[in-house]
Amino acid sequence: MLMDDKTFGERLRALARNDDAEQIRLELVDVRAEDIAEEFQRMSVEEGLSILQAIDSEKAAYILVELPTEIARSYTTELSDEALAHYLDILPMDDALDFREEVGPERFDDLLELIPTEDAQEIRRLLDYPEDSVGRILTEDFFEVKPETTMAELLEMIRQAPEDEYETVNDIYVLDERKHLLGVFSLRKALRALPQVTAAEVMHEEPITAEAREPAEDAARRMARYGFYALPVLDGRGRMVGLFTGDDAQTIIREEDTEDVLKMAAVSGDSEAYLSLSVWQLVRRRVPWLLALFVAESLTGNVLRYYGQGTESVKLNPIAFFIPLLIGAGGNSGSQVTTTITRALALGEVRPSDWWRVMRREFAAAVVAGAILGLVGFLRVWLKVPIIGWAESPGLALVVGLTLPAIILWSTSIGSLLPIAAKRLGLDPAVMSAPFITTFVDATGLIIYFEIALHVLGKI
Repeated sequence: MLMDDKTFGERLRALARNDDAEQIRLELVDVRAEDIAEEFQRMSVEEGLSILQAIDSEKAAYILVELPTEIARSYTTELSDEALAHYLDILPMDDALDFREEVGPERFDDLLELIPTEDAQEIRRLLDYPEDSVGRILTEDFFEVKPETTMAELLEMIRQAPEDEYETVNDIYVLDERKHLLGVFSLRKALRALPQVTAAEVMHEEPITAEAREPAEDAARRMARYGFYALPVLDGRGRMVGLFTGDDAQTIIREEDTEDVLKMAAVSGDSEAYLSLSVWQLVRRRVPWLLALFVAESLTGNVLRYYGQGTESVKLNPIAFFIPLLIGAGGNSGSQVTTTITRALALGEVRPSDWWRVMRREFAAAVVAGAILGLVGFLRVWLKVPIIGWAESPGLALVVGLTLPAIILWSTSIGSLLPIAAKRLGLDPAVMSAPFITTFVDATGLIIYFEIALHVLGKI
């Protein structure tokens, strides 16, 4: 694609407003589905539907597969069963299964009744495997030969096969009559061998394999370890049932790594693309962790409270008891946002030009999260219940209750803009964001706390 991202996005939206389907199809004929799907995340459903209905069905099907689940659902609800069934029939089986999450199990079963019986049976076979297993994403379209097949026969088989017959022919799999895997060899070796040489003579007899019911992440990391394009997948009796391909392995590793990174920053949930998440989804991913950390940081306040009120030699102003709680909440909230945005930038889900879109959703999420934590903080300070409350004055409780949402709003704003600014300046967001957000929020959070205390209490 010759246009940069901004220019392409503007052109795509202009085409969406154009009623000339032929022009849309011609302009996008050489554009990859992945690039179009990325821009769909920044377009309205109406604009996207205009594009989908104008381009060829195969590209439209792949665009839906490439879209994040939440966004894809908004499109599938607008499309007829006939259109979705057509897309389902076009796609490889492992990609077709993605439709099940996007349309729901019941509608997916109805779609299977509209496609050829053989394809529907293949999809149902994949559904029999456990979720997140290799079997769910394998492809049955692999190139197999018998041990006695010669290289000349093999190459002729490849020439005569339809273009979409096999997922890949980088490796050739040697199977016996019962579909047991005997060995594997590369197409390169087949091309270099003499025409009369048989598969049994050139095959490697101890291939690295995957088991159909094992976790897909384990198989993906095994493939990455050995640098393979694909892994043969065996059932419990050693029969080859399919192929686990490198593109699926990369997707799984990327998703699992993203989830691990987000968990380290106390963000739950799956690896859905950032721009596909609603404000409520952002809140659900973060607030439970913030509440858990809120409780943990209360222990520090208890220590200050114990020593600050328990002895005559050390006497602290009660306002100091809540400093760790407030600064910790701000730092945790900022780290959540910073890590989320940094990861989205690394994966290309967010670009520096998306800064206003990011700010709007983060501000809304911070308002909701801040209100929840502010209410909890107010009750925690004011309640006269052993262990649960600290029984402070209503004025001090109000200060804490107001400071929490203010600090969270501030730290979220800084945490969302800092990685984007670093990216814009050519710096690594991962290196810049984490240290700066903690230091900055600590200092500014104290200012916010003391200023609110002065205005509410009149003194500190």
